[in-house]
Amino acid sequence: MSEEQHVRLIVTRQNHPEASLYTETFAIPYRPNMNVISALMEIRRNPITVDGVETSPMVWDMNRLEEVCGACSMVINGWPQQSCAALIDDLEHPIHLEPMKTFPVVRDLIVDRSQMFDSLKKVKAWIPIDGTYDLGPGPRWLKINGNGRTNFPNA
Repeated sequence: MSEEQHVRLIVTRQNHPEASLYTETFAIPYRPNMNVISALMEIRRNPITVDGVETSPMVWDMNRLEEVCGACSMVINGWPQQSCAALIDDLEHPIHLEPMKTFPVVRDLIVDRSQMFDSLKKVKAWIPIDGTYDLGPGPRWLKINGNGRTNFPNA
């Protein structure tokens, strides 16, 4: 049996906004199709560095895990990316994780995005809900024919 594969992550951390930055290195068991969020969850379950030192659980933002909201964005190997979309198999190893550099750090990989949201409010950067979203139910699926195709209304 081969030796279990591990993923090494080097994480830039900060305990609070006024604290100094420091890095910690972790090694977690490799699993196929793992994303960075999964790796961070593994570290949170067992926050022990590669040196065997028990440390505080890491914190980061995440929301939908659907690659749309950007809440889990961080700097991964020098590039801003969504950690829910960043697959371990596609990244250069060891993997370096840092907080977004354009925002003040709250703690570890969490940043304060309030300035960005305030700016978006000032320019009203959203689509107002005017009732057109409620257009009623969509088309109904009728049945699958013997040839495996679905009949749609008006088709």
